[in-house]
Amino acid sequence: MVWAKGYRELIDLMAKHKSDLEGFKLDVYGSGEDSQEVQSTARRLDLSLNFFKGRDHADNSLHGYKVFINPSISDVLCTATAEALAMGKFVICAEHPSNEFFMSFPNCLTYKTSEEFVARVKEAMDREPQPLTPEQRYNLSWEAATERFMEYSDLDKVLNNEAAQPGQGRKRKNKRTSQPNLSDIMDGGLALAHRCLTGNEVLRLATGAIPGTRDYDKQHCVDMGLLPPQVQHPVYGW
Repeated sequence: MVWAKGYRELIDLMAKHKSDLEGFKLDVYGSGEDSQEVQSTARRLDLSLNFFKGRDHADNSLHGYKVFINPSISDVLCTATAEALAMGKFVICAEHPSNEFFMSFPNCLTYKTSEEFVARVKEAMDREPQPLTPEQRYNLSWEAATERFMEYSDLDKVLNNEAAQPGQGRKRKNKRTSQPNLSDIMDGGLALAHRCLTGNEVLRLATGAIPGTRDYDKQHCVDMGLLPPQVQHPVYGW
């Protein structure tokens, strides 16, 4: 439960249309660093939100719900949205590029404005979800997702080409290595210059850098989950 996962949008929608959604109660599941702040904000605004700790998406307690609301626009192909559709639930989400894949499913109800959000909630509560067809159910499987990945990445074409012409593939690679183009040379030169300039403490201080910030210290590594400084910058004794 973090604000970036759509909780800010959810609270804004519920607060703006509190009178339009009178009697509508929403159960919210999640645990995270912002959970206390999210819950206190909902209580302060007197919203009809019941909070529960996070649990596995396939938990039996979630099967009885008919509607899943996910206002987040930071997730791309959100797993929870896919699972809710696979369970045969209505999904209410924003009309956004991150949700484009789900829009082809009849049980996915999207909205552009807060007024449309209210309309989608009432629509979902007033009718029953359509059963998934075998094709729709397959499209939500990992197997279908892998096939789409192979198709969009053109990996199958690359693998088939290398299998059919392995010798030519190696020749192209060797030619590329021995004769880099001008763009590669410029990129390499700029990268080397950047490394040299940013690695010089005198130049960094002259351009306004804070002293002692070139390398991570022990506390930075703890906060960011990085390897300790002595591992990142080992000192050899020979």
